[in-house]
Amino acid sequence: MRMEKVFRNPEARRVTRKFIIVLIIGVISIAITSFAIGKYINKLMIDQNTVTIANILEGKTDSSIIKNFYELRDVEKIDEAKALLKSYGYDETLSLSSNEIHKKILNIILMTFIPMAVIFLMVLYIVFIRELKGIYFQINNIVENTCAMSKGEYKKIQEYMGEGEMESLISSLNYMGERVNNSIRLLREDKENLKDFLSDISHQLKTPLASLVMFNDLVRENVNMPNDDRATFLEKSDEQLRRMEWLIMNLLKLGRIEANAIKFEEEIQPLRDTINLAMSSLREEAKRKAQELIITGDLDAEVLHDKEWLSEAISNIVKNAIEHTEEQGKIKIKVNKGPLITKIYIKDNGPGISREMQKKVFKRFYKGENSKNPKSIGIGLSLAKSIIEGQGGEIKIVSEEGLGTTFIISFIRPIN
Repeated sequence: MRMEKVFRNPEARRVTRKFIIVLIIGVISIAITSFAIGKYINKLMIDQNTVTIANILEGKTDSSIIKNFYELRDVEKIDEAKALLKSYGYDETLSLSSNEIHKKILNIILMTFIPMAVIFLMVLYIVFIRELKGIYFQINNIVENTCAMSKGEYKKIQEYMGEGEMESLISSLNYMGERVNNSIRLLREDKENLKDFLSDISHQLKTPLASLVMFNDLVRENVNMPNDDRATFLEKSDEQLRRMEWLIMNLLKLGRIEANAIKFEEEIQPLRDTINLAMSSLREEAKRKAQELIITGDLDAEVLHDKEWLSEAISNIVKNAIEHTEEQGKIKIKVNKGPLITKIYIKDNGPGISREMQKKVFKRFYKGENSKNPKSIGIGLSLAKSIIEGQGGEIKIVSEEGLGTTFIISFIRPIN
């Protein structure tokens, strides 16, 4: 920071004015003190000279006279000498300006102490201004970085001043800046997610809407269409409407879960009822493919969960297994109660999933390469993951091509 920027601040100008005032007062004080000291020295010199001259006039020995140059006489002797020499006009009324020795001593005092005082105060002022410059440099950094907060571009301020209020301020601002940066980053991510979400919805709704428009046009334009054909078209329209309804309802659920707008009604309860509720709507579908649903393990194991929502998550995972498992296949649901964690294994003997594809199975609208169901939308596993994680659980996948797939749902056991 350049010095002229420092003096733009009223505090720096105010400090400078105060230093100038202190400097002037100091010089005046030194001058007044010097004159007072000079006057006192002049008095001592007159007293000493008075005694010396008096001794000479009285004819005293040389040794007595020389002692007067380095010894102070008592008041009584000085008064006697003053009375003797007063008649010659040599007393304290003698003008200071007529005393050359006094003038020389006074000049030496003034020329020594005034420059020393000025130099001392100027050095003190320069040191203070340099420290002030460092403080303003930090303040300037703070201003620039806080202005960048609104753009999510806050950069950490270097802390170099040691302990103190400024250090506490910088630490607080750095902490706040990181929080703001993270918040803005999350907002940007949410914005991108919303953009992708709307794009996915548009893409998923486009196909059934196009089918509905086509079926409607065909029925409307063919007045004489046979009843069987008309019933077929109506059935297909109903199928597309149900597909759209299912898509919209699940998208709303997923959106509410991701926005933390759903409060799960969690209770410590056994998994038996939850799993049975999940299987109730899937048994017929598995039966149509001659698949066997096997439920084993510690079904009475208790975990903290919302029965309705967790049953929906399990249902979506099992439904995915039914879709990707060949006819007469087996799907096993097993509960394993450990000392700390209770796990639900959902295993099928389908074609398995490649390691690369395993990274995508929980993405919204992702459909596996082996999916044979044209009605599949690819939202079930994403919704299941959000439900499970929203209740404090964890889900992961273990799969090997040709050997089937296992989904593992984990919950920490409640502390009784």
